[in-house]
Amino acid sequence: MTIIDATEVEPNAELAADVCIVGAGAAGLTLAGALDGTSLSVCVIESGGMEPDPDTQALYDLDVRGYPVRENFMSRARYYGGSCNIWAGRSMRFTAQDFAPRAWVPHSGWPLEYGELAAYYPAAARVLGLPGDELFDASRHASQLTDQERRLYDADRLVPAVSLWARRPKRFGAGYRATLRRSRNIRLILRGNVVNVRLHADGTRVESVDVATLGGRRFRVRANVVVLACGGLENARLLLASREQHAAGIGNAHDVVGRYFMDHPRGVYGRVHLREGARLSLLDGWPRAEGKVQFGVGLSPALQEREALLDHYATVEVEHSEYTARQYQSFIRTMKVLLRRGYAGSRWDVGRRAKLSDISGLMYLLTPKELMPHALYRAYWRARRMVGRRRAGGGRRVVVYFCEQPPDPASRVTLTAERDALGLPRLALDWRLPPSVHESVCRLQSLLKAQLERAGVGTLEEGDGEVRFTDASHHMGTTRMSTTPRTGVVDTHGMVHGVHGLYVAGSSVFPAASHKNPTLTIVALSLRMAEHLQRVEARA
Repeated sequence: MTIIDATEVEPNAELAADVCIVGAGAAGLTLAGALDGTSLSVCVIESGGMEPDPDTQALYDLDVRGYPVRENFMSRARYYGGSCNIWAGRSMRFTAQDFAPRAWVPHSGWPLEYGELAAYYPAAARVLGLPGDELFDASRHASQLTDQERRLYDADRLVPAVSLWARRPKRFGAGYRATLRRSRNIRLILRGNVVNVRLHADGTRVESVDVATLGGRRFRVRANVVVLACGGLENARLLLASREQHAAGIGNAHDVVGRYFMDHPRGVYGRVHLREGARLSLLDGWPRAEGKVQFGVGLSPALQEREALLDHYATVEVEHSEYTARQYQSFIRTMKVLLRRGYAGSRWDVGRRAKLSDISGLMYLLTPKELMPHALYRAYWRARRMVGRRRAGGGRRVVVYFCEQPPDPASRVTLTAERDALGLPRLALDWRLPPSVHESVCRLQSLLKAQLERAGVGTLEEGDGEVRFTDASHHMGTTRMSTTPRTGVVDTHGMVHGVHGLYVAGSSVFPAASHKNPTLTIVALSLRMAEHLQRVEARA
């Protein structure tokens, strides 16, 4: 691999490649890794360097106008490896139901047959280092369920929601560094920011991308195929800002680019009082030798259809005191710094600036199983089980809800009049959460309350008032997949409708998102795209 520093490229130079990938995060590096060793010359352009830089990170500044997202929290990382540099590692697998249109959820469904994606999940699980794709099957863990947990599930109403973790979260930058270093067909450009996508004169085929540095240097990369892999917000920004031949932006003839923005609303709501002797092996999270698994409690597909509910699930987490919350601020920053998990400076300003009451939600989204090294967590888990067996009482847990956001064209990102240091218009985010999100939480809570008592696990003290949701930093849907440009931006292979050779990778193509973390599916779609590009370019 050749590594090029964009600040040293000759001004106005023109580089060339068969495939140009914009963004070196989960989608971009998976795609590049899958194209390693092929006959295609590949150029990967990354905005940042090998380490975080505040001036580059500031290019992500966002004007939030809708439902509030977390303040002072680094939800995206703009350097080599992308936002997976700060990923906690939870993986979930989409199901056939997630791909099917649902009459009670407008704009739901994927235009892709589920089997076409599912075929890539085993390979995606290997890329992420997960214990095994087959372990997403809840029946594989039946022997680990306690009697109380087994009675908790009712196939007609409540079903397991399975999350897996690898021994450590995949850091794509480090994970692919050796592969790219050995590669003879891949070049990596660091500190280069793509600011414009150029098309051929007729506007139907991609030609090149314009690259700029923060120091003012500009050059161009010409390619037969350009893949935008810069995340759920930046993919839309680049298409909207590239207006030389399309006044509304590329792929935006029907005003769809930037619309249908989705995240996964999450909320801490309600408290479980466990009965003496209650044991929750899989609900608490079970560390295996090769990774971790946790069960949640989800609404069954049959119940969702009968009662027009969204696809939510809940976990129960050990309740923490206000004192623990204070200690957690220190713990979370320390673990991130020690493990080099991301840009500790601005992301964890939450420990200095946020109110203590704001910490509780974060505590249950980033728990010890997501922050501790695997071996340390296994020791912690065993010690906690031993202590738990000696205690007289059952203890208390809080309930954390992980929610589906239905696709809504009014939930969107748009360009503003303000410009960043590169001259690109900044984005405004108008995140919309309909009442159905809260209503489905309340229904799940009432079912969980009844089932906890019926199973002999404990009682649930229901939450009061509206759920206070936070975002999960899962940016999806702004360049959604569709069969027609009237309802979406890219086709089933990720190519922008009507623009040959211009593709979009990552979660921005998701037309619907269920409640499931997107990384596994991002990787699976990228592997599928790599095969498609090899077939297409072989015929070109």
